[in-house]
Amino acid sequence: MKYVCLLLIQSFFAVINPLKDNRQTLNSDGIYLIISNIRNTNGLIQVGVFESEKGYPDNPAYSFSLSKDTISSGRLRLFIPVKSPGSYGLSILDDENRNGKMDYIFGIKPKEGFGFSNNPKITSRKPPPFMQTNFKFSGGKKPVSVRMVYI
Repeated sequence: MKYVCLLLIQSFFAVINPLKDNRQTLNSDGIYLIISNIRNTNGLIQVGVFESEKGYPDNPAYSFSLSKDTISSGRLRLFIPVKSPGSYGLSILDDENRNGKMDYIFGIKPKEGFGFSNNPKITSRKPPPFMQTNFKFSGGKKPVSVRMVYI
């Protein structure tokens, strides 16, 4: 997956904030993402945001990298402000070696963790179809939980 550095999402997303004690963030509309089951603090978390099936799963409409230094008990919380309602899908990569892509053992088995919105069951080496990962955002506060998978 190709990812753009943190905060190059200006036209669509205003700011990406790890959730802390930020009252302005807690009162804003957007996606409240909780990523769980992160196995360590090595590397970065890569997040891809898809507005449709176009570009899925390799070319997200927006993407960013997050430091893993705010992980607590294997969980990372963040807020994604969203300007307009629509259908969205998220893909997450635990890029432990910071090379910007999924690494494989013998070219087959994923070496790093991954996850998708709606936590679809992974039944093959292929990513799940976009329809299994998308969700509707109608405004307000949309909680989304993604559980990382390590094979």
